[in-house]
Amino acid sequence: MLQFDNDLFLRLNAGPTPDATIVALAIFATHFLILLIPFFLGGLWVFGGQRNRLTSIALCVALGVAIMMSSTVGLLIVRPRPFMVGLGHALVEHRANSSFPSNHGLAFAVCAAVLFMVRRRQAAWIACAAGLIVAWSRIYVGVHYPLDMVGSVVVAIPAAMASLRIMDRHGAQVLKLAERVESLILGRFNNKA
Repeated sequence: MLQFDNDLFLRLNAGPTPDATIVALAIFATHFLILLIPFFLGGLWVFGGQRNRLTSIALCVALGVAIMMSSTVGLLIVRPRPFMVGLGHALVEHRANSSFPSNHGLAFAVCAAVLFMVRRRQAAWIACAAGLIVAWSRIYVGVHYPLDMVGSVVVAIPAAMASLRIMDRHGAQVLKLAERVESLILGRFNNKA
């Protein structure tokens, strides 16, 4: 299985003479598409009603659970990144740590999973599309294997399920607390202005 993953990585990686336009797009995607997630979360909170705010909180909880799960998996399954073993071509700098699973891929997979589970299909499909672009870019620039992305999806689904279970039990209370904190912050900001 690892040999298949290595072979697929080499097919998707930039290669020795990559096209400059594709390189620029891949580097942009690998560094900046992740910013769509906080903008989306902020938009849900600021411009949405109760349903949007609950979705925003559920996504934040799911991301937190997923990162904890990913850290645990990364400690148990240590796989050096491709550039650490001289495989392929790395186009960006990255820490020399375990590659499995991809946290960038995980963030989009978690968002898509939660959004599908709360029946927000259009936003879920957008998260899937952005996630696929990010997954490709992380492989293309040489910092992840294809199976790292599969691992992200495997971790994302139980994280999304755990988040929605937490929200079923405590969502209303968390929303009230978050709105109180927001009111306090905005009140202090308005008093200073």
